[in-house]
Amino acid sequence: MDTATLLADHEAIRLVCIRPSRDVITLVVKAAAAQALCPSCHRPSARIHSCYTRRVADLPWHGVAIELELHTRRFRCENSLCPRRIYCERLPRVVAYYARKTVRLNAALELIGFALGGEAGARLARDLRLAVSPDTLLRRLRRSLPGKNSPPRIIGVDDFAFRRGRRYGTLLVDLERRLPVDLLPDREADTLSAWLKAHPGIEIITRDRSKTYASGITGGAPAAVQIADRWHLLKNLHETLEKLIKRQLQQKQQHPIQRFCSPSTDDIEASGYLERSRVRLLPHLLCGERKERATSIRPPPPRLPSAQQITWMILEPQKLDDRQDSIVEKLCQLFPQIEKAKELAQAFAHMVRERSSDKLNEWLRSAARSQLKEFVSFARGLSEDYGAVINALRHEWSNGQLEGQVNRLKLIKRAMYGRAKFDLLKARVLHSLG
Repeated sequence: MDTATLLADHEAIRLVCIRPSRDVITLVVKAAAAQALCPSCHRPSARIHSCYTRRVADLPWHGVAIELELHTRRFRCENSLCPRRIYCERLPRVVAYYARKTVRLNAALELIGFALGGEAGARLARDLRLAVSPDTLLRRLRRSLPGKNSPPRIIGVDDFAFRRGRRYGTLLVDLERRLPVDLLPDREADTLSAWLKAHPGIEIITRDRSKTYASGITGGAPAAVQIADRWHLLKNLHETLEKLIKRQLQQKQQHPIQRFCSPSTDDIEASGYLERSRVRLLPHLLCGERKERATSIRPPPPRLPSAQQITWMILEPQKLDDRQDSIVEKLCQLFPQIEKAKELAQAFAHMVRERSSDKLNEWLRSAARSQLKEFVSFARGLSEDYGAVINALRHEWSNGQLEGQVNRLKLIKRAMYGRAKFDLLKARVLHSLG
């Protein structure tokens, strides 16, 4: 059997014998080197002063606990100028100074803690014959610092909820390495600005349409290129179109007479009857059906599609069947404003998906002249954030991968059952298992 799989470091220690017992297997090992370096002056010495024994826990074998009986030596330093006269030999790849567990056992416990946390990690470790308490795992996580990487150049910024609607934090991700960079305890502009000032050299920052993040980036990294996330642009378009459709449908149903009345009493009665009939028949017209008289039980009338469903039909025309296509066509005939909104919405969606930055200015002018208050407001907001919006159509970067990182953060947060503090959440999120 290859001793490299049995010993923590087969080059630093050698196996003397194996002493099995009922609950534990003891490996008696000794240092392989004839001399050791002084930890103060780093001068080697072969003059042995004395010997002593250390008992160290190691990784189990097939569910059986392993203990190292490590016979180590004390040496006399041969450097007369060194303040340390006697020192113990160090085996850094086997066990740390004064540690009771081997380096590889500590690494395994750390991975379990990062993956599962305290309680769940301790349960798994106990099943694997690794004796450790939940508090010990949490202490290890808090002491573990993320590795030092080169400063990020392109980052994404997004928020996440500690408690939805009440308290939020900020996640920063290195878009080039696809790794979390840091967690901020809130989503305030001053906090983000201070972080950016402490991490100079960032060239590109992607974000949502939040004015708070825009202000923080401007204050902390004014030279960085800000990019509005394209998914959020389409989401804002969806909300704008849905709001307009909802308003149109409500106006038709709540004010059928006043909208189409004329000064004549006969005209009022006639147009009022026709409009009531039109509203009553609207679901049938959209579904391509007629209302028929029935002497028996009538089938339930077809339901008018919701504003959300109509919005989806307009923004995803390539996914519609013939019936849904007919519904959209008849809606546009009945509601001229929906017809105008459909043209604007489809043009904007195509522009964002194709990243046609040269069409943005013309679209903003068309939306401003449309007299559709929802689209006028939407265009005004885009104009106020013009630099980030035009950059979204010119650059490939977006916040897409942040959504996956936020989902991972939510999984970790929920697994902690709300008991852990921010520092532990940050340690687990920033730790990469890859």
